[in-house]
Amino acid sequence: MASLVIPNSTPFGGMTNQTTSRLIGLNTTIARLKDAVATASSGYEGTPGTEFEAGGMSANMWVQNNFGIAPKPDEPGAQGTDYAYAVNQLVAQWETFWPLVEPYVSQLDNGGTTP
Repeated sequence: MASLVIPNSTPFGGMTNQTTSRLIGLNTTIARLKDAVATASSGYEGTPGTEFEAGGMSANMWVQNNFGIAPKPDEPGAQGTDYAYAVNQLVAQWETFWPLVEPYVSQLDNGGTTP
């Protein structure tokens, strides 16, 4: 049976619980981001990086993708390539960091989320 480790009633208890909850949420977000980049890249045959950039004009409306990166008109794919590189570096660093801290975060986790 889980027990309350740190009460939210104290200022530092609440801050600890909030930080713990956000770290767990960030781990999930980074995993989803990594998967989204891999999915967008899978089988893509266009200019490298353009799979992450916003589309062209369609019916006088700007067509956005899920990544929302504005392309450089004179250098298609540059912004998307930079984005993919940054995400991949973040994921690599996170995958080194998270296994080291996850046991401690789990120990502090009260099993709930804090807004």
